[in-house]
Amino acid sequence: MFNKTHEARLQHQLCELKLEERRVCSDIRHLVKNNNTIDFFKAKQLNALKTGVKNKIKTVEAKIMPNIIA
Repeated sequence: MFNKTHEARLQHQLCELKLEERRVCSDIRHLVKNNNTIDFFKAKQLNALKTGVKNKIKTVEAKIMPNIIA
């Protein structure tokens, strides 16, 4: 299967991705809270970053906890 170092590396990567997700959500929340106006390109960029990070988190979580079908 896979060894402990591989699992530890995946868990470390998952932690980094969760921190990145928090940072992106925080950035969006601060923009909304302060009523800052941003252009469409910046909004699209932030949304793409948010969804990209969520997809990466799902991928890493699937590698750590694979679904076992019995």
